[in-house]
Amino acid sequence: MNLNHSYSFQDSLYSNSRFLSNHEMLDVSCNVSRARLHPDDTLVNSDDRSENLNLAFRSKKDFAIGAFWLVVCILSSATIGPVVLMVPAKSTYASISWRSQGSCLIMAVWSIVSYIRYSKQKINRSFDATESQRLTTWEKIKKDSSPRNLVSTGFMSFFLFVWVFGLVLGCKYTLTAHADVLFCSNGVFILLIALLTCQYVHKYEIVGYIIYGVGVTIMLSDPNATKTEEGMNKSLGNIIALSGALGGALYGIISTKMKRDSPREVCMFYLFFGHFILQMLLFPHIEENPLLFSMDPEYGLFGWLSDPWLILMMLGFVCPWTSILTNYSLLEAYKYWTLDIVAVFYLTEPYFAEITAIFLGQDEIPGLQTFIGVTILSLGIVLSIYGSKTKAANSTLTRRKDPEADIELSEHM
Repeated sequence: MNLNHSYSFQDSLYSNSRFLSNHEMLDVSCNVSRARLHPDDTLVNSDDRSENLNLAFRSKKDFAIGAFWLVVCILSSATIGPVVLMVPAKSTYASISWRSQGSCLIMAVWSIVSYIRYSKQKINRSFDATESQRLTTWEKIKKDSSPRNLVSTGFMSFFLFVWVFGLVLGCKYTLTAHADVLFCSNGVFILLIALLTCQYVHKYEIVGYIIYGVGVTIMLSDPNATKTEEGMNKSLGNIIALSGALGGALYGIISTKMKRDSPREVCMFYLFFGHFILQMLLFPHIEENPLLFSMDPEYGLFGWLSDPWLILMMLGFVCPWTSILTNYSLLEAYKYWTLDIVAVFYLTEPYFAEITAIFLGQDEIPGLQTFIGVTILSLGIVLSIYGSKTKAANSTLTRRKDPEADIELSEHM
């Protein structure tokens, strides 16, 4: 093969690599060529530390920071279903909306404070500041609200809405442990999407998820798993929660694939504002409630604003813990870990969710069959974690040996 032609082809592949998936290595194979894209070729956002989605494997400090955000994300996420159902509203849809409204309000204040700080800091900046740092406050607001950022955040908002909505509604009809297991099964959909798009998947990931599926099946068929309150419909709750998991998979892919250069607080404001808009459009068609758009403290979407104690509870605990911290830590985790590693570790979240539900009196202690299923799916989780970690570590090692080798061509090409 002509050497110049080979370099030209390689440059062409590299220049278009940002249009490919970034959450793990991508193998594009045919009879005559093979290209491999490493996961750190696309930015999650404009932060310098997000240049590499394998950042956790670069140093012990980064590993510890990434592990911290992953643990915070799992623990806070485990309380979403039980805590939102604990909110004193007889309408589940009102509880969901109160959480989004409070989060949107908090992030709006946070964003305003951030822009005020930017305005004050700009006065003291030196002449050698970067072009983005020389922007006026209004120019920065327009830049952060650019169509690219709004489109990316809009997709994230929609899929996150589907994900969380599936969890909360699933917890209403089925056991919290069951709904949470299915809610956290977004890694299964990520694996399927990777296989359908011919991406590289470690064999232990496939085996691990198969074992996980066997454990989930045994767990869901436990006849002794019941809720303490009436209105239980296990099949409906399981279907809703599993459907939400697909939204979680797409949320993760969009979060890591689509580039954003807005600050985290601004991104999250638009994220929750999008939730609120979707709720206003969809909830009236889902629930026949004449008080839906009122400030009724039990059935109104704005009922939390009618009671100072509800305002304090929502803004002081429910929204910061189950919404803002969960999403902030998840987006931070995506900076340090690959998408599949986050998804696999997320499978451990149902353990903490069920403990929370039992402690709050929402679930009864499940039967022996559930514990057998948990034991089996735990083995699947361990295998999947090992496969994802091995794949990410090998990718990082390859980049260390040859940082320029973003594209590897077959010698037979």
